[in-house]
Order: sequence, then C-alpha cells, then structure tokens
Amino acid sequence: MSKKTKMTYDTAMAELKEIVNSLQEELSGMDELSGKMQRAAELIRFCREKLRATELEIEGCFEEQVEED
Repeated sequence: MSKKTKMTYDTAMAELKEIVNSLQEELSGMDELSGKMQRAAELIRFCREKLRATELEIEGCFEEQVEED
C-alpha cells in the first residue's frame, strides 16, 4: 500500500486476508514469513485501534441522546 493511499479498516482487513491466505496455501517462502507476520501485526493493531475509536464514537452518540431526553 502506498503512503499516498489512506488505509481504511476495509483495506487493512483485505490485506490481512491476503496474508492469511498466502500462509495457508503456503505461497510464501520462509524468507518472506517474518515480513508477512510483521505486516499482519501492524494491520491487526490498526484494525483494533479503528474498532475502539468507532466504539467510542457510537457510545458518545448514545450518551448524547440520553442527555437530550
């Protein structure tokens, strides 16, 4: 992914699925394994952070609704 392209949850998950598929199908050699695992860890960290941020936004929406009532 180029630095110009902004990563989204969907693009991160798609890349993560590609990595998992290549590992399951043994398309990656041993030399590529470490790099793929490091990239997978980065993607997982990004997705977790995105999910937490979204959860907080949603909770905030409900809190605002309760305060208005």
